[in-house]
Amino acid sequence: MDIPTFEDKGNVIGKEGVEEELEKKKEREDENEDGEVREEEKVESPGQKQETGFSPHIGFFNSLQREVYYYADEKIVIEEGLDSFAGMIWPAALALCHHLDSHRQQINLVDKAVLELGAGTGLVSVVAALLGAWVTATDLPVVLNNLTANVSRNTRGRCRHTPQVAALVWGHDLETTYPTSVYRYDYVLAADVVYHHDFLNELLDTMKHFCRPGTTLIWANKVRFEGDLKFMEDFQKTFHTSLLVEDGELKIFIATCKDEEEDVVESELWREEEVKEESEDEETKQHTEEELDSAEEPRISEAQRGGDEGLNEPDEITTECDECKEDEQEVPEVTEQAGCQPTALQPSGDPAWVPSTRNSFGKDIYHYAGHDIVIQESIDYFGAVMWPGALALCSFLDNNRQMVDVRGKEVLELGAGTGLVTIVASLLGASVTATDLPEVLSNLKANVMRNTRGRCRHTPQVAALIWGHDLETTYPTSVYRYDYVLAADVVYHHDFLNELLDTMKHFCRPGTTLIWANKVRFEGDLKFMEDFQKTFHTSLLAEDGDMRIFMATGRE
Repeated sequence: MDIPTFEDKGNVIGKEGVEEELEKKKEREDENEDGEVREEEKVESPGQKQETGFSPHIGFFNSLQREVYYYADEKIVIEEGLDSFAGMIWPAALALCHHLDSHRQQINLVDKAVLELGAGTGLVSVVAALLGAWVTATDLPVVLNNLTANVSRNTRGRCRHTPQVAALVWGHDLETTYPTSVYRYDYVLAADVVYHHDFLNELLDTMKHFCRPGTTLIWANKVRFEGDLKFMEDFQKTFHTSLLVEDGELKIFIATCKDEEEDVVESELWREEEVKEESEDEETKQHTEEELDSAEEPRISEAQRGGDEGLNEPDEITTECDECKEDEQEVPEVTEQAGCQPTALQPSGDPAWVPSTRNSFGKDIYHYAGHDIVIQESIDYFGAVMWPGALALCSFLDNNRQMVDVRGKEVLELGAGTGLVTIVASLLGASVTATDLPEVLSNLKANVMRNTRGRCRHTPQVAALIWGHDLETTYPTSVYRYDYVLAADVVYHHDFLNELLDTMKHFCRPGTTLIWANKVRFEGDLKFMEDFQKTFHTSLLAEDGDMRIFMATGRE
């Protein structure tokens, strides 16, 4: 069988369309730089809600995985990457940026040496650099390309000190690569570095390594898992800590090391040397600051100088318009203008799992099965974010309707997440049950209902399913039979791969076809793939680089 690659011409506009969109985008940016602001952007919304610190008080819009923020009186453009957790903006990063920006006297970063652990997209490092710090952003080597691009794009010509980007593997050979006699920092920043991974001990060791006498550690985190609470307890035992900010599950801690009496002399000598160097360079720095101030002045438009209300108003207008369109059940054609706005970094020939979408305040619009599909994401859970495997599977189902005919078929989706695959299968005529963890269901239900009401032959169902847990009781095989079981990007960095395989075996009975789409990221993915192929009769439906779609049937 010929293995097709992912070409989804229905979702990608041609070269002429790309050039037109880029020209329109440039014109819009030029208008913004000239300070031309629409009248409705200046009107304060009477119903505007007060936002939390981690709800970005920004002129927030997405364009092909690019997000625009306003911190430190600057416009910051962040390019995300859906291929890893580090390539996304998480709530604690927004909370920490907001706190640093709004508490500049309390936390004065001007001319301070700052290290960020797990910098990810680089947003926190960019904000710290714009606030005058001498920043080193660190993360795993695989993340550095995107991190470097974001930091360079947003700080070039704007900062007192050019930020650095460096690889850092937590807990690995730290004294050799970052000897404490050489690397001293005033502040160590970390945002949402505690999530579902196996390196919490190494992270704590890394924090201890860099948090020397005279160093202040600021850690922002949103509690999601039980392991977060255990790490928080260990963190408070390890350092002198105080709580800077608390908003529900989101907390920002400030900490210093408990070994303040050790190496005091060395620390004071280091401080004296630093002060001496700062004194010698004071005239040069003042001159540089004056040049930067004059150079930066034209960049800040009237909208950027305004208060939070002025920045948020366009977002609320956009959201209201989107809701109206959804209620009317007739969304305008988006495949050429709204649905896909490729940039120079994303040519029209990209694979289908690269999202050709228009984002609007956390909403993505996709075009599959002849319909516009509006997906609301939530960055609080991995399952509530769009991942490449889902886009690849949707494209495959939409473009291969004769090969995989789901019309009138009973379909189960495992790990449905945002619900996009379920929606596409429903629009193609299937009777679908979307399953995921209980905490994901509210957003999943909303997306499925919004995009299938009045459009489908069968009303899709949404149900809770914990992989490997009491399956024969909750989903007895004598009752629950499916023609197709779908799964997209369900293999990632978690501890339930055995339970996932057991769940696949439970539902993949004689007469059932299992279709699994996955992008390989970790070594565990390859091990699971090997076990998957041993467990089922498998064939490769599609392959594009690290993206694969398998079709499988039971061996029994």
